[in-house]
Amino acid sequence: MLIKRVYNNNVAMVVDDHDEECIAIGRGMAFGLHPGDTVDASKVERVFHPESAATLDRIEQLVRTIPVEYFTIAEDIVNMLRRESNLEVGDALLIALTDHISLSLEREREGVPCDNPLLMDIKRFYKREFELAGRAAQIIEEHTGIRISEAERGFITLHIVNASMGQRADILVLSIRLIQDVLDIVAQEFSLAYDESSIQYERFLRHLQFFAIRVLDESAEQSEDTFLYLLGKDQYPEALACTEKIGEHVRQTFGRSVTDAEKGYLVYHIMNLVNASEKEGSSQ
Repeated sequence: MLIKRVYNNNVAMVVDDHDEECIAIGRGMAFGLHPGDTVDASKVERVFHPESAATLDRIEQLVRTIPVEYFTIAEDIVNMLRRESNLEVGDALLIALTDHISLSLEREREGVPCDNPLLMDIKRFYKREFELAGRAAQIIEEHTGIRISEAERGFITLHIVNASMGQRADILVLSIRLIQDVLDIVAQEFSLAYDESSIQYERFLRHLQFFAIRVLDESAEQSEDTFLYLLGKDQYPEALACTEKIGEHVRQTFGRSVTDAEKGYLVYHIMNLVNASEKEGSSQ
């Protein structure tokens, strides 16, 4: 590896054997070196291969302002996610986590309380991601000896969701509100008490997560297949009426329209919930 730019004694931009620019990290790795010098490979502990020039620029900005250790922590978390889940995550999450960990640990060290008004909904709607954020919190503690708060764990959950679902942070916040609104409307219309451990509820919740993205993000495409919507007209008029109410709520509250196809999928999941609830009630 040839040095292209030295940031400090431990971090440098290098050109690897494939003539690609990357960020190399190692204790004392770049001490006394200058552009054009060769790096001692035995001193290189980690190499980051950014997916794009923009990612490389962002990493450059971060390495100039925060401890290198935070990159190591973030990379360990990203590797854990790839190892322990089927989530597809890349450099965007590495950068977001590095930046967040820096701010989070600064708050923890200074004793600044962190408020996360979305925490309860995050724990309900993104259980799997919240569990993974718990593993991330363990990794942070192993590296630093600092146990981050549950509120901070909630923010890490949002970063994981953003990265795995390709969702913008502002859309995600609105999605959480929309999901809760839909759950409330369905519960009221059918006098449902949700069994949050049921497969039907989990499937409905997962559908709502992607439904919210498609509806709220102008760049996303809503389904146009109206088969389930037409089926609902004939066989499930009450569920269809409920989805019409959801569509009107979305229009009034979020200024977005819901296609008949999307309403059809809602009908399908709502009927699964209702039927499961009725079967449970009749068996008691």
